Amino acid sequence: MSDSESYLPFSQRAGLEPIPPQLKLGDVSPQLRRLIHYCVALEIDRGTSSSYESVYFKQNWKRVATDLHVFYFGQLIDSFDYNVRRFHQHLNEIILRASIGKLFDLIEFLVRHSGCSAQLKGELAAAFIEARAAYRIFDNQYIVAIGTEEQAAAFERAIADAEAKNATAARKQLIAAGAALRNSDWAGCVRESIHAVEAMAVRLAPGTTTLGAALRVLEQEGHLHGGLKSAFSSLYGYSSDEEGIRHALVFSDEAQVDEADGLFMLGACASFVSYLLARSK
Repeated sequence: MSDSESYLPFSQRAGLEPIPPQLKLGDVSPQLRRLIHYCVALEIDRGTSSSYESVYFKQNWKRVATDLHVFYFGQLIDSFDYNVRRFHQHLNEIILRASIGKLFDLIEFLVRHSGCSAQLKGELAAAFIEARAAYRIFDNQYIVAIGTEEQAAAFERAIADAEAKNATAARKQLIAAGAALRNSDWAGCVRESIHAVEAMAVRLAPGTTTLGAALRVLEQEGHLHGGLKSAFSSLYGYSSDEEGIRHALVFSDEAQVDEADGLFMLGACASFVSYLLARSK
């Protein structure tokens, strides 16, 4: 298979599934559930021992399990079932089938509990990153959203607006930005996001070939407020100056951008594309 790094799945190329998972608030992907299931299975394996006759909880996980029974499942301690297999199956039902709220309550319970291992807590945090979830575990305490509903709505609206007005280049760049975010290519997300704005601005200012020149023409013609022009000129300058974003990386240096930068640029540039499309005839 050639050039796998630049490959976009059909669903993304066609715009059938353009939304990167970091913007899918309220969603738990099958991948995230699978990784959580694996992390908990490994922890229970570490927290149990077996004899000739049975499998039983070690002291730490005996306390975790009974606390889950009482405080999470809301049951009397007298009804606790010490059968490890049945308890594990009960947890699996939550992990694989429960709503996002009930599932994340369980994850927070586990990462906050002193009886759970540091290894479990680290692996659960890594699972959210690996699955590109719209949430992250912070300080072994809380699950927090990293994207916003506004960013997701802006992205979806820009894709639809670009399609409606046949702005093929801008739409293609936005979809590529979403794919880069999905693939943890933060610099690529920033680059493709600003290129989407550039494609739209150049379309509205024939004869120009760069975003800076196009923005100046649009301002002079009264199609763009000076404040917006300055703001996006600054963002364009940032993406040009930050080594490795708009130009090839030099030696082993890496662009100093992260997921937050990518999320911000995707949302801001998507909104600006819609704005420019509204100005187009």
